[in-house]
Amino acid sequence: MAPQSYILGGKIRASDFNIFAGDINDIVGTGSGDSGYGQDHLVVTQAIAGNSITAALWDELLTGLNYAAQHQGTSINVPSNTNDAAWPSPGNVISILSTLETDISNVVSNKLNSDISYMTVVSNTISASETYVDPNNGTPNWTNANQVYYEVRVTFASEDSRRQFFNAGGEIRFDSTLSNVGSDAQSLDWQGVLSTIATVKLGHTATESSANVGTPGVGFNQLTSTYQNVYTKGGTGDYSANQLNINAKLQGTESIDVKISFDDAHAADSGSWSNNGGGSWTGTDYVAGTLTVEVGELVADDSPDGVEMTDGTNSDWDRTYTTLSALS
Repeated sequence: MAPQSYILGGKIRASDFNIFAGDINDIVGTGSGDSGYGQDHLVVTQAIAGNSITAALWDELLTGLNYAAQHQGTSINVPSNTNDAAWPSPGNVISILSTLETDISNVVSNKLNSDISYMTVVSNTISASETYVDPNNGTPNWTNANQVYYEVRVTFASEDSRRQFFNAGGEIRFDSTLSNVGSDAQSLDWQGVLSTIATVKLGHTATESSANVGTPGVGFNQLTSTYQNVYTKGGTGDYSANQLNINAKLQGTESIDVKISFDDAHAADSGSWSNNGGGSWTGTDYVAGTLTVEVGELVADDSPDGVEMTDGTNSDWDRTYTTLSALS
């Protein structure tokens, strides 16, 4: 929101400075909804009415603006601090306000953007693995009658930190693989499907495959307290009814629950023969191999400065991954 009036003579009112500060603080500070990165060290101090806007206040504003822009990958034109030769003299600050307004407007518009170079992938924060066998050879089994799924809870430090994690480009990521597969067709198809999917990413506005396959769904900002499907990918050929389904929901004010289902909807084939007296047959329906699920994340990490949400550096950003239902 642009200031409406300035004092003549090149000086700016405290109330006008505070409009700039408010816009920046809404992005880098607590914010609300899809605004706010929760970065207290980047919050700008409000100016006091009747007092001059000091260089220290301008530097706070420029620091918050520049680091927000850096994290987003937004190009801005104002200097990074008041010691820069491009910063105008105290009596002529008004000359740069048009550029400042444009830069702030661009940062506000791009608040949900993130530059991948300022994000860090954290692999395998929690995982599960199970080896399934042909029912004729023992247990555990993965069949139409014995469905397989994995359920995990991600708990944030607070309701604010949960949404700020996603506002700053954070993602919860899921990788599933099937290894040690034999020659049976259904197991090979599941192996191929999971390999094709690669990584499923639950972000702020969407949940999608890193390989752009399958059917994407909503992201964090549309989750409710009830499970809803956020991603699905079916099998191929005779096994097209099989599906990887990912469902997600908000749990309380601080957590997200995710259920990854490996749904075997392929019924065992059956038929008959007429030679040698005839008869009927029913095949087996199973998946054999080692299924591994790994849950990770993509997190804002402008270390050592800027937008920083790496777990362990600040208790505000601690995240706990807990298995609710293991593979069985």
